[in-house]
Amino acid sequence: MKKRIISILLVLVLVVGMLAGCSSGQSSEEPGKQEEGDKFGGTLNIGTFADPDTLNPLVGNDMAGSWILNLIYPTLMVLDENGIKQPYIIEEPEISEDGLTVTVTLKDGFKWQDGTPLSSDDLIYTYETLYEHQLQWQYEVLEGVEMKAVDEKTVEFKLSKPFPTFITTLGFWQRIVPAHIWSEVEDVKTFTNDNPVGLGPFKLTEYERGQYYVLESVEEWPLSPEGRPYLDKVVYKPYPDVNTMVLALKSGDIDLTAKEIPVAAARELENEEGFTVEQNVSLGYEHMAINLREPLLQDVKVRTAMAMAIDKSKVIDFAFDGDGIEMTGIISPVYEQFQIGNDLPSYDVEGAKKLLEEAGYKDTDNDGILNAPNGENLSFKVIFANTVTEHEKMARVLVDQMKEIGIELIPDPMDKALQTDKLYNTHEWQLTINTWGILDDVDSSVSTLFYSTAPLNWMGWKNDVADKAMDEMKSSLSEEITMKNMDIFQKEIIADLPDIPVFVKKLNFAYSNDFAGFKMFPSNLKGLVDPQSLQQVYKVK
Repeated sequence: MKKRIISILLVLVLVVGMLAGCSSGQSSEEPGKQEEGDKFGGTLNIGTFADPDTLNPLVGNDMAGSWILNLIYPTLMVLDENGIKQPYIIEEPEISEDGLTVTVTLKDGFKWQDGTPLSSDDLIYTYETLYEHQLQWQYEVLEGVEMKAVDEKTVEFKLSKPFPTFITTLGFWQRIVPAHIWSEVEDVKTFTNDNPVGLGPFKLTEYERGQYYVLESVEEWPLSPEGRPYLDKVVYKPYPDVNTMVLALKSGDIDLTAKEIPVAAARELENEEGFTVEQNVSLGYEHMAINLREPLLQDVKVRTAMAMAIDKSKVIDFAFDGDGIEMTGIISPVYEQFQIGNDLPSYDVEGAKKLLEEAGYKDTDNDGILNAPNGENLSFKVIFANTVTEHEKMARVLVDQMKEIGIELIPDPMDKALQTDKLYNTHEWQLTINTWGILDDVDSSVSTLFYSTAPLNWMGWKNDVADKAMDEMKSSLSEEITMKNMDIFQKEIIADLPDIPVFVKKLNFAYSNDFAGFKMFPSNLKGLVDPQSLQQVYKVK
């Protein structure tokens, strides 16, 4: 067994020496020591926690789906091992001095899996379709943007106002689809895309929901070390829970965990021969979001009291075996430059009780649950995905902590797809435990979560002052103006508390030493299964 701990951002200055006890043992490149050209062949079985919500890359927004779709459909930019965004299928973007013109040029040698060359038409079609149908959250990035194909490989974007992170946002998050195929689709929103024609190191050849997703390597992929992936196949296998997935790794049914594994399982595997455990840190955080459409939750004093009742250290200890970092504000401590003193309410049970009492909440029927002035119990369902073990544990801790201040939480685990539908479509929920995935380009990405009209603003938070500050941050070419508006935004959201951040996870992943060549990329969305990693993994012979 060996263990490596990967640092993730050059800008990270993480508190408490969070990656203390750095790497020990060999690097993941060492076990096979095969010569170049002797690495081809083999099937890598990967454990996942759910089926993709959809195979449609224009509407899919779940983690399990992203792991598969990222292997098939490219983005313009990717993260490197230090968390820095780099061009992937494009050359270095050109940005005019006034920030209003962005030009991207495709690299040579890329073809869709039916042999059609990748072209600027594919970029134009993808982005126009995204904006026309208002898909994902990325469509908002294209507001006020004009685009044209300069030639077969070059696209020019004209922005209505400066947006310094325009291409690193759109280029990193939005997968490109082939225009010659998708332009024939009648309804891109409902298209199931059962037989994807992609452009990536692997192609989906067979799948059965709940059982497996088989991806075969392509014959040519310019970004692989020797022109194509070493592996013959990658197979994703969904498991009902993470513990079952770990057992599958131990028994040899899978060779790699796409999803992070519990600390206890990681420590056990560290002491077993034949496995490697690697760790990185989430670029997002675990949180409890609040539906502000619910009458009782519209009172900011209720939301504030709930935040004051959360002992984050106990949540981390119980839900994640202590392997996490407390969120002190709305921005992760990963991004130290944005830690400017706007902290969440401190843990204070007695203070929370007093706040509720002064606001008129009393237990009028002696059932241990506070009643609102209209007589309703302060009782709320908290929904979470039944496949995410740490969220189930998190819910259990929060139930006990809210009970201390007279608020009842009722855990409501459900299928991930149903949870997603409630959050995005029906809005039939009160509280939800979730993970914000990668919060990159913080000064612009906060608007994708909290802007009044943002699709990911499930909470229904509306704050004109915060909206203006987020607008200013997105378009600012000045660090001083950016930080001034970051301060305004943080003060507004912490005063309103539509969302309660709890902790940042340290993430453990494990794989069999029958395979080597893995690279670790930041966050659980990328981890060891990023295409840049899997395209160079090989079976040890």
